[in-house]
Amino acid sequence: MRLSPTVLTIAARKSDLARIQAYMVGDALQSNFPGLQITYRFSSSLGDRNQDDPLWEMPEQGVFTQDFVRQLAEGQVDMVVHSWKDLPTGENGLTRLVATLPRADHRDLLLVTRDGVRRAMASRTLHVLSSSPRRCHNLLEFLPRAFPGGLEKIVFEPVRGNIQTRIDKLLGLSAQGHGKGETIDGLVVAKAAIDRLLDAGRWSREGDDFSNSVKTLRAAIDQCRWMVLPASHNPPAAAQGALVVETAAGRDDLVEMLDAINSRSTFDDVSHERSILASHGGGCHQKIGVWVKTLPGGRITSLRGKTHGGKVLQEFSMEPAGEMPEHIGRDEIFLPSRYASMFRRQPVFASSVDLEKISEAKAVFLASSHIPNEYLSILDGQVVWASGVASWFRFASKHIWVNGVDDNLGSLEPRCLDVLLDGEPDWLTLSHDKSPVTNRISTYRLLPDTDELAIDGEKYFYWRSGTAFKRALELQPLIAGGIHCCGPGRTLDAIREVLGADARILTFAGEQDWLEQMKKRQRTEKTDK
Repeated sequence: MRLSPTVLTIAARKSDLARIQAYMVGDALQSNFPGLQITYRFSSSLGDRNQDDPLWEMPEQGVFTQDFVRQLAEGQVDMVVHSWKDLPTGENGLTRLVATLPRADHRDLLLVTRDGVRRAMASRTLHVLSSSPRRCHNLLEFLPRAFPGGLEKIVFEPVRGNIQTRIDKLLGLSAQGHGKGETIDGLVVAKAAIDRLLDAGRWSREGDDFSNSVKTLRAAIDQCRWMVLPASHNPPAAAQGALVVETAAGRDDLVEMLDAINSRSTFDDVSHERSILASHGGGCHQKIGVWVKTLPGGRITSLRGKTHGGKVLQEFSMEPAGEMPEHIGRDEIFLPSRYASMFRRQPVFASSVDLEKISEAKAVFLASSHIPNEYLSILDGQVVWASGVASWFRFASKHIWVNGVDDNLGSLEPRCLDVLLDGEPDWLTLSHDKSPVTNRISTYRLLPDTDELAIDGEKYFYWRSGTAFKRALELQPLIAGGIHCCGPGRTLDAIREVLGADARILTFAGEQDWLEQMKKRQRTEKTDK
């Protein structure tokens, strides 16, 4: 084994975010190697020096990273810390990507000034700052239905600069345009950047104090409403939310050291994203977003956009960890619509106590799209979260501002709001009376509506909820021997609770994903029974 160095020089860009990420890596190394001495070298890149040209008019490869290749190759520095999404997908032969820390939130964040919200709702037109071809392409489809009351037009305007500069431009142009017809209402940024900057105080040190920057950023965000944009409809740039440590190609001594802090799961997922992007031509100039995450139940892939050649990309799927058969008969699939009639919904009239509890809540999770209007009408300024994008659209059509969504991946998937909200909120859930959530208001009852469930040899079942599975099992105990499918959230836990940890359960990225994967494996002939 090579001896690890005792003195290191870590390089990064000069921005607050870049310095924070360098300190994150340095502190992680020093925690693992006591006595290690680290110096930092911060400098500008081509992308920092040229603030006039839109990114899509600049050289495609490494405008924020290429300047550091020479420093590594000449031995001026030992390692460079980058935002991984800024790196070209191809290799240069002189350096290597060695390690990453656990990924921050991968999603985009939409900030809209409060004046901008009012203007957009009145005019049904939203003016947004963004220089990303990916965002401009994918959000043209999503935002018109996700914005309260709907939008008829979205206008994107280019913007450059670091995060604080872009937010300052948003606030300035929003105020300047008021009453003059030249409006800028919103800005789209990487949520990981906002989270790291808001949490920058923990990385402050002598000579580099971020406390004033944190206060300024927090005050700016407080002037806006925000949406965490779902990865299913707006997947991020490949590697967004991840940082990466780059070294010279021959520095095996650093590889051994960096392995101690490397998050292998993040490294593998991000590498897969970059390979997918590279297969479509690579580069930040593409209108392509891609996100990959490996969960215990399988690997999720979200891919959406359009290639330079005009090919439309649209995928939100999960490759189950369990073995999938090569062929499935059409009559072996039990469609969820067949058990929808097992229950009927009986609305629960809201009590004054319930309405007061909702009005005082800071964060409300709408677990179903079947929430009576009397509960929705008092939502005013709370953080509102939905279970899936279809529910988001339904609530937005009722002029509800939705802040984000579980993306049909289950409420156990981290929402990553603790930094943005300066503390993890205590969620109040609006759901049905059989929901297992404790801090809940029941807005409707699920009443059994049949004592029969016809089963004729079906093997594959997709369950939208644990409640539906348990009721079906009561009516037809033989289905316990089937192959049960669901999303990777609470429904999965409910099925395992009944069938045991060794039960064969396959997880998918929602019902639509399950249906599409089942169709791909269907035989054309009728299965013998």
